[in-house]
Amino acid sequence: MTDTPKTLPETLQDRLLQGLSAVNALLEQENTLLSSGQWQDVEKLLPRKRTLMEQMRKLLPAEAKPLTPEQRSAKAAPEMEAATKQFHALVRANEELLQNAIAAQGTLIQLVLEDAAQEQRIGYGASGGYAVGQHNSALALRSDV
Repeated sequence: MTDTPKTLPETLQDRLLQGLSAVNALLEQENTLLSSGQWQDVEKLLPRKRTLMEQMRKLLPAEAKPLTPEQRSAKAAPEMEAATKQFHALVRANEELLQNAIAAQGTLIQLVLEDAAQEQRIGYGASGGYAVGQHNSALALRSDV
């Protein structure tokens, strides 16, 4: 028995299913990286993510009318329904993980800024001694003048 070569999907639904599967795989990979804090690796996935989403956009008709639930259930293959549900779940998880990553990076930046501000407040006073809290602004007046 010989294996026949895989043919390209012939119907729109097959092409959509193939595209959705590729997007889902990428989102799973991105979510795994976000969960483990590998943010630089997430950034490397962005060009591929854009390409896949653009391919999906091109598959969809420009002015498609929304289908009723009856039309969707009658026309969509079970594989398409499963892939769509998986896509929605992955997008929700991705959004939450991205928000957590943004919050974590914001906290890190805030800690760095607070440390820098603390270092600015510590220095030498006008008499040459060690002083804390002398410089509260960008412009400081000398106390000995």
